[in-house]
This record gives sequence, C-alpha cells and structure tokens, in this order.
Amino acid sequence: MAAVLLPSAAWAHASLIASDPAKGVLLAHAPATLTLTFNEPVEPLTIRIVDQSGTGANITRIRRDGAHLILTPPATLGDGAHVISWRVISADGHPVGGSTTFWVGRRDGDAPQVVRSDDMRLRGAIWLARLAIYFGLFVGAGGAFFVAWMRAPSAPVMRVIGSSVELVALAALALSVGLQGLDALALPLSSLPDPDVWAVGARGSFGLSAALAAAALLLALLSHRAGGPRARVMSLGALVGVGLTLATTGHAATASPRWLTAPAVFVHGTALAFWVGSLVPLALAMRGPRQTVIDVLTRFSRVIPFAVAALLASGLLLAVIQLERLDALWTTNYGRVLTFKLVLVALLLAVALWNRLYLTPRIGKGRVNSRRQMRRTIVAELVLVAGILGIVGLWRFTPPPRALMVATEPFFTHLHTGQMMADVTVSPDRAGPISIEIQLRTPDEEVLAAKGVSARLSSPDNGIEPSTAEAQSLGEGQWRVSMAAPVAGQWTLAFDILISDFNQLHAEAEIQIK
Repeated sequence: MAAVLLPSAAWAHASLIASDPAKGVLLAHAPATLTLTFNEPVEPLTIRIVDQSGTGANITRIRRDGAHLILTPPATLGDGAHVISWRVISADGHPVGGSTTFWVGRRDGDAPQVVRSDDMRLRGAIWLARLAIYFGLFVGAGGAFFVAWMRAPSAPVMRVIGSSVELVALAALALSVGLQGLDALALPLSSLPDPDVWAVGARGSFGLSAALAAAALLLALLSHRAGGPRARVMSLGALVGVGLTLATTGHAATASPRWLTAPAVFVHGTALAFWVGSLVPLALAMRGPRQTVIDVLTRFSRVIPFAVAALLASGLLLAVIQLERLDALWTTNYGRVLTFKLVLVALLLAVALWNRLYLTPRIGKGRVNSRRQMRRTIVAELVLVAGILGIVGLWRFTPPPRALMVATEPFFTHLHTGQMMADVTVSPDRAGPISIEIQLRTPDEEVLAAKGVSARLSSPDNGIEPSTAEAQSLGEGQWRVSMAAPVAGQWTLAFDILISDFNQLHAEAEIQIK
C-alpha cells in the first residue's frame, strides 16, 4: 500500500507523449507558441514557463485542440533554458503533472529545477475519504435496497447502521471535493480553506461523480424512513446512483471503448452494491424467527447467482481492457493491486459458497447452531469486503497499463568541427520513422548559411546500407529531414553541408536508436 501511495511521476494517468519544442532541443529563436501533446484530451490546471534564472510566469493563453495544448507565453522568451511546468486533469478525473525543458539561443548552465509538491498526508486523506464513500455506497445504499426489495426483517437496526455509514460517507464526499482540488493544484493540506481549491475540485468528471454519489446517499437515507413502495423506489434510485457514480469517472469508466466500459462499470458497481449491501441485513436476520430467516435466504439465493455472475463477467472484461497483457499483473502497480484484489475476491467467493452450499440447507432444517456459524462467516465476508474496498481505493493513484504510454524522448547530440557546429535532434529515438532537425552555426556561434544539407543514415552493425535524403531549410540555419531507422541499435548519421559551389563541409555522428 505504501508503495502505491508514494508519489511518482511515472504513475501519471494521462501521459505527455510529445512537445514542441521537443525536450532538450536548442532553438535559434524563441518560439511564438508552445505545444504539449498528450495521449488523451486533458483539461489544463496550471501551466508555467520558468526561465534559467528561476523566474516563472503563468501561461493563461491556452488553446485546446484534441489532445494538444497550444500555449502562448506571456512575453517573448529570452536566451537560455526554459522549463514548461504543467499540471492537467485527465479524462478519468485524476490530476497529473510534469515538465519539459528546451533552450533558446545558447546552451550554457543548468536548467532551472521545478519543485513539485507530493504530500503523502494528502494522498492518505484521499484514500480514507474514498474508503468511507465506498462503505456508504455499498453497505448503506446497497443495504437499503436489500431491506426494501428482499423484505429483510431488520429494517429498524439497519436504519441506524445504514444512516450512520451514509452520513459519514456524505461528510467524506464533501471533504473529498476539497482534497481533489488540493491534488489538482498540487497544494498542501493547509491550503484547504482556499475557495479556489474547492472550485477546482468540483470541476470535471469528479464533480459529476460526487453529485451522483450524494444523490444516491440521500435517497438511501430517505428510503430507511419511507417504508413500503416509496422505500423500494428510493432504494432502487440509490442503487442506480451507485452504478452511475462509478461509471462517470475513474480509469475503467473512461477506458476505450467507453460505450462498453462505462456500462460494464455500472453493472459491476450495482452488482457489488447488492452483494455487499446484503451482508449486514442477512447477519441481523439470523436472529429472527426460523421461517422468516428461511424466507429471506430463499429470496436472496434466487437473486445472488445473477449478481455474482454479472460482477465476475464485468470485472473480467474490465481487467482485460485495463491490463492489455498478462504480465502486467506482476510488473505494474495497477496489476499488483488487481492481484491482491483477486486473492481477496477468491476468498470471499469461497466463504459465500460455503454459506450457500453448506450452511443454508442446515438453517432450512432448523439447526440453530448453523445460524451462529452463518453470522460469523458473514462477519468474515465483511472483513474481506473492507479489505477489497481498501485495495480498490489504491487505484486512485495507479494508472492502468493501457494508459502507461511513455513519452517519446528525442536523441540529441552536438557536433563540432573546425569550420562548423551542429545541434542534431532525432525524434523519436525509437525504431521507425524519425525526424532529424539540424541547427547549423559557425565556431563563433553565428548562424551558418548553407545552400543545401543532405543527410545519410546507415547501420553497418545491422547490415543496412546508407540511405540519403535532402533536408529542407527552416530558415536561420535550421534544417529538417525525415528518414527511417527500421531497427534498434547504433546508426551512423552523416551530413554534407553545401556552403558554396566550391566549399562543402562534412560531419557525422553515431546515434542510438531504441
């Protein structure tokens, strides 16, 4: 659990897959706009540009174009290093952040360090609030539905228990909005009174999910006191609200294709709420008259196979979509959390099967001792459910493997001969089509005027003969050429730079393609 709660940039939920200017590139002149490209559409929260002296400024002119954020700096960028520090909110409602560095005019000195706030106490508070909300939705709303529709004889006691967990969940839900805002803005817990924190926390899919959860909890609260048909209608609305709450935000609900994953999450949530919600009323019912116990168990036994089947089928579907590969179960944090959850679910199913096949028939025969055993095994089920909900709460901090797209880092090298210098950026640094940008300068760091540049790429280690392409001028000594490096390994990149009809320069470098 601590490993998952610990902060890590690699646990981002949306991924920055490219930037313009590319990471590490040296530009001859300051760009008018900057572009961040993610693996999915995101909502910008805070984006700053920090220069080499450490002076930062907020970027407020932001245009969204699909998965691209096009930024206009507040002022012309000077020479030296610049860091774009960004924080956005993913489609799943989770905030993520990062930074990318580039240089303008010259590359001297170190880039400024951007310090990020990752508060373990905040993460712990988010996890506890989520756990309380889960108990309110599954034990409270699910229990209200069970009492109303299965005609369990435990309504008075269940009213107290249900109302208690629902009120605690409502308080945790309200607090979670502020905690979400703190996490979105990367602020410490001491900033909780800030109104902007609460406004940011209520935005996006998380705000909608919180509103639906509040409606579900309020309906469950009212159903405890309504009784009769009104209790049935209200508790049904509460159960539907549980499914909608889970289907509007989070990793699974926002995975593609959403037409499949969102309904699957809805089915998974409502089936789980029915099962978990049945445990407390069933345990309380064991103290009732024999025939009443038998009637409740009979009604429950008719429905629960369908709920468990729906739960397992939807869970299997979502796991396949999220994991994408089997080894992700033990090689990713998301997979490890899922593995722990599956172990607890297997134990829960074993206990439930024991109750269904061994204890239920004996209770039907009037064995009082079997009722006591049933109460104890139901308590064991509740303990396992608490463990499962606690484990599931960790997914708030672990993106699924399908979302772990690694940003394509460019390869950069600097060439220096007696007659010229060249900054060469190859992006991406992976096998396949690549783009090569060359910034030509004189040894005195003046722009080197050239009539033409041809690039030659070869890989003797892989037995690949040279291929040649002409670069296109971008002005101010910048050239760009598109080529292909079809296999990983070491490649030789050579340039012939035509200065005049009588003067041609040559340079070459070894580059590493992953």
